[in-house]
Amino acid sequence: MRKIIAGNWKMNGKLENLLEIKKISNEFALSEIEIVICPPFTLLSAASEIAKNIYLGAQNLHPESEGAFTGEISADMLVDLGITHSIIGHSERRTEHNETNELVARKVNISLNKKLQTIICIGETELQRKENRTLEIIEQQLLDSLASNITFEKLIVAYEPIWAIGTGLIPEASEISKIHNFIRVKLVELFGSNASNIPLLYGGSVNGSNAPEIFRVANVNGALVGGASLSFEKFAPIIRAIENTDP
Repeated sequence: MRKIIAGNWKMNGKLENLLEIKKISNEFALSEIEIVICPPFTLLSAASEIAKNIYLGAQNLHPESEGAFTGEISADMLVDLGITHSIIGHSERRTEHNETNELVARKVNISLNKKLQTIICIGETELQRKENRTLEIIEQQLLDSLASNITFEKLIVAYEPIWAIGTGLIPEASEISKIHNFIRVKLVELFGSNASNIPLLYGGSVNGSNAPEIFRVANVNGALVGGASLSFEKFAPIIRAIENTDP
């Protein structure tokens, strides 16, 4: 099973911050971990010049290949730049930009069709968790955001409990295990036994201290990291933690 650490810079970073990517690229030149940095669109071109040993991803893309969509970026544009990964359906896109499961499904479809490694994000709110609806919400997001006829070989699923993002809170290891096992079962039901090879990432306040425990959980194949990925000093320990985790 692939091990993946993806860093989502969100709306952070300027040219001076490319030094952090260079440090990661140099430090982990021989690593077998799939390391992905997703800076803002403005840095992708410059980052591609220095990210020699790691992958670059986009934080979003448009569901159409081209057209009169002012301010948008297409999958074709990303591929043309050499980008290899994309993040689709992040909770901030779903909540702050009103992205529906239907729209997410369209984006996932075009991202996979353009051969991008596609990280689809799913997760519940704090209220949904308190109402014990976590598994219901996750199942609905999977069913509605993934078409049954997609080519899933480049699909990556990230579970990001919305209530944990940026709060420093994380679910208990037993809860992460329950949810990731549930996701694995649902993916196999959707796509067959080969879906057991779809990497599952955990996202939600991952740091160097809690990463070792998280990576020991079954069906956790990596992490989608937010703020900690902006700094070499904070991101590197997370990568080392998964390097030191048994397969």
